[in-house]
Amino acid sequence: MLNKVNDTFILLLFMLLSNYCKAQTENKSLNIPVFVKGSTFFNADKRNCIALPFGYSNISKQLPVDSILSAIQDHRGLENLYALKFEQLLKNDLVVLPEAYDVSFPFEQAIGKEYSQIGIASNFIRYRGYSLHFLAVYNAVRYNEPFVEKIYLISVKNGNPVDVKRIYLYHEGEMGFTNYTLFYIDKNFIISLRDYEFNENPFRQKPVYQFQLLRNGVFVRYYAQNGLYKTDEEQGSIKNHHKEGKWIEFKANRYVDLQEYPSFTDSYTYLEARYKGGLPDGKWKCYKLLQEYNEETGEPIINTRKRGPLVYTELYKNGVLEKREYVLDK
Repeated sequence: MLNKVNDTFILLLFMLLSNYCKAQTENKSLNIPVFVKGSTFFNADKRNCIALPFGYSNISKQLPVDSILSAIQDHRGLENLYALKFEQLLKNDLVVLPEAYDVSFPFEQAIGKEYSQIGIASNFIRYRGYSLHFLAVYNAVRYNEPFVEKIYLISVKNGNPVDVKRIYLYHEGEMGFTNYTLFYIDKNFIISLRDYEFNENPFRQKPVYQFQLLRNGVFVRYYAQNGLYKTDEEQGSIKNHHKEGKWIEFKANRYVDLQEYPSFTDSYTYLEARYKGGLPDGKWKCYKLLQEYNEETGEPIINTRKRGPLVYTELYKNGVLEKREYVLDK
């Protein structure tokens, strides 16, 4: 039986200070104070250390919808995930996890008030002097039986959290639409994530995104190849498997208040970013993205994309945001 942690001696605050374009979730700078009295918060018992690989081993395969549903619903291929034991529960008012989501949610801001169970697993992974812990968020509001809706992987050094990344999602939307994110961690500790959408399409498998833990404990995007890289969403140079130098990125952005900037009608932005060793570096420029849409499907027409007016600039040092300045006229 799960034992609820006494809320009189644990105060956990996870604050994501990712103050740049919403989709730049591969690099988050955190300030996460943890106060623990009379107890070791993050379990370090070697008997609970997980051996790699771990997760959904078929994540790189382009599988039919039936195979994906079988793995998720019947737990086939996901045995490792369901072996995690989230025995240490926190009350919802003790955790704040602001997050910018890549899919539509009924709750798009802090999750604290909408969830009644948040747990940390006793299982963990050791890598590069860090312990990596799993935090689960249960959805206990919209359904009779609580279930794990999200899982985060937290890098911890000497008992202090350094960075956090969401690696699992099971979200049930309206009209039976469902979104999943599955993960796989290989023997070299390359983290692979893949989104699966069940909607009117009716099924969509998004590309696999990979991440790696740097020696400073921060998660950054990992690329299998080096050299020039280009997709519909981003383009730039890759060095030592990480982003390096100038990048152009077309991604969703929720840092622009539409009430303050009513002319900002497109949720996507044209971003001129800079990276050093995979981390944000120097001056970033976020522009309004001008693009046309297909009248029948509503999808953007890629070859019509243009850079619009400058919206704001950001200044980074060693991956940490130091300043943001808005320049777009209201």
